[in-house]
Amino acid sequence: MKKHEYLVKCTRLIEDKLQWGNSSDWIDFNFSRLSEQIFEASKISISVRTLKRIFKSDDHYEPQIATKNALVHFLGYRDWTHFVKENFENGQNETLPPLPEVPSVVGKAKVYKIIAFIAAILIIVSVFLITTQHHDKVSFTVKNTIGNAPLTAAISYDLSSINHKNAFIDFGNDGEYKLLLSEKGELSYLYKTPNFFKIKLIADGLVVAKANVNVKTDGWVCYVGNNDANAQIVINRKMFNNNGMLYFPTEAISKLNIDTKKEFWVDYRNIHDFHINGDRMTIEFRLRNSSDIGGLDCFDTSLEFSGENGRGRYRIVKPGCTQYADSEFGDTQLTGNFHNLSS
Repeated sequence: MKKHEYLVKCTRLIEDKLQWGNSSDWIDFNFSRLSEQIFEASKISISVRTLKRIFKSDDHYEPQIATKNALVHFLGYRDWTHFVKENFENGQNETLPPLPEVPSVVGKAKVYKIIAFIAAILIIVSVFLITTQHHDKVSFTVKNTIGNAPLTAAISYDLSSINHKNAFIDFGNDGEYKLLLSEKGELSYLYKTPNFFKIKLIADGLVVAKANVNVKTDGWVCYVGNNDANAQIVINRKMFNNNGMLYFPTEAISKLNIDTKKEFWVDYRNIHDFHINGDRMTIEFRLRNSSDIGGLDCFDTSLEFSGENGRGRYRIVKPGCTQYADSEFGDTQLTGNFHNLSS
């Protein structure tokens, strides 16, 4: 069998795992997400460009072994050798012709098969126990998870019961994480802005524990600024909420020491538990964001819904700028580059 068929098999298994459809229809967004997930699982970074070459089967591109190891680690295999053995060598052995009917040899063969079967069971049980141990025996506690901003979450962890090489905590806040240098300990993290955050405890690329932090608001607030340095939360709704219409006048924003002559953002947030099923909701809103009141030419407005198990988002743009439009709900992503989002 040609070695490239091993790689083709690997890419097909990744397609099956992700359930994003055929990789020939993937866009940069898909490859970027896959790159992030592979890094989370293996701590090895594979560029979008490399992933595109790998998934283009007619290219016959063969990546380096470290890249192959990262790909199959994402699928749950130890390394590339383990992947090849499990998917090809074992299958080839099953199709070998039977041995001649020599009683003594057959008897030994049966014994060997029984021993091999028992060994396989032991290996499977061992792997199952390790996996179960990896999740069940980890201690991970997050206190002070609900409240208004600023909110300090108190985190304690204990990884001493599992074997691991490295571990870190992902605070769910734009990629901020903490590398853990000890097997157990305590730390805190300050959430300055309201949002729904997902904290993950990750060991050797596997999420072994997670928790939610809900930094709530009392109704609508406004997060506004030129950058992270001068951004601020405005809770006085009289400044931006007029009879249910969310609008922050430019002259009022400039009084907050925000340079309205430069690019700035206005982010309205309403964070609390609405007790609504995202699969059964209807949203109706009216939007106006023209350039004469400060809107950018194309990147005008995004509407986002955050939930316990995922998010939904629309990016609304002007006619003629549909290249920058997109929508994301669960595993379904549509972009203006490849889909007609004019409606």
